[in-house]
Amino acid sequence: MASSRDRDTTKADVESVLAEFESKKEVFASFCEKTTDLVEELLKDAKIQYQSVQARIKTRDKLRDKYLDSEKNYRQLNDITDQVALRIITYYEDEVDRAAEIIKREFDVDAEKSIDKREMEPDKFGYYALNYICKYSKVRLFHVEYKKFADICCEIQITSILRHAWAEIEHPWYDLKGAFPDDIKRRFARMAALLEIAESEFLSLRKIQSDYQRSVSVQVEANIPDIPVNAVSLRTFIEQEPLVAEIDNLIAINYGMSVSAEVSDSWLEVRAVSVKGVGLTKLQEVRDALKKHKAAIPQFAGQCKKELWRPSTKDSQLSKGVCIFQLGLMLVSLRGLEATVEFLKTSNVIIYWNVARQVTIAKEIVAKYSR
Repeated sequence: MASSRDRDTTKADVESVLAEFESKKEVFASFCEKTTDLVEELLKDAKIQYQSVQARIKTRDKLRDKYLDSEKNYRQLNDITDQVALRIITYYEDEVDRAAEIIKREFDVDAEKSIDKREMEPDKFGYYALNYICKYSKVRLFHVEYKKFADICCEIQITSILRHAWAEIEHPWYDLKGAFPDDIKRRFARMAALLEIAESEFLSLRKIQSDYQRSVSVQVEANIPDIPVNAVSLRTFIEQEPLVAEIDNLIAINYGMSVSAEVSDSWLEVRAVSVKGVGLTKLQEVRDALKKHKAAIPQFAGQCKKELWRPSTKDSQLSKGVCIFQLGLMLVSLRGLEATVEFLKTSNVIIYWNVARQVTIAKEIVAKYSR
């Protein structure tokens, strides 16, 4: 009778290994769904921006090839640690390490079997990721919904979106790369190096953008004169200026709606265009105009909505900073029908209402509050 040691060193028949693998596919699918949801929730909680979290179960053919690879020396199914795998794709390279800290905290990571594929020779370029071999932590397994996954080992890859794109492009070529002539190998290396330069440049540009946003925020808070109107300066202005919140709320009351806590980048661009289109190119000019027309703006917006504008069927809230757009729309209406129509076309607004009546409403309300 064979000893336990003999049994441990005996290579299991490939067909029995494949049969065992097939029997686990249902629980593997459940594991992928549950783990993807968990990882996404953890990333959101940590405020880590990510492009996606992908999960996959190894195909039968891939598993067979891997198990039969003579260089691997696999003896049984559980020797293969990536039967199930997840890939976390971040937008930027420096977010890979932040995501990695979460995985190390929330999972039981096998440090010996895990590998940091970012550690390569200075003259080598290509796939760049952290590959962790892990299981659910003991603490996590106390929860009923995770108990059935206690024996599942998975691979969690963490990489940036550019590195992910490179991996997907390179993958069909990978197995034959050694057979390529030197000139093709060199072209592969050049492309990988260019991708690394692009990754570095994106990080640098993000830092420049972040520094600029902080600088503008400080200037707006300090009421520095002559701050130009743009999407970046308007965001801080909308968030910090009490007058914006006050007029927004008055418009919301007239609309029977509430004001959103956020403002999207696309709406910031619209607001910037709306006030610059009537000659308000500095934040102080916008502030002065809001003060001057504080009473008129909500009345203008409310009357136009009542008479002319159809209620939105998709938005339940007004976007924060709506008073700035309404200010621009009211002021351009004072210039007459032709100027207003041109303004609306430039703002990519589809005109379906009586613009002439809008012009009249603006003139009447501004005149009323100018007495």
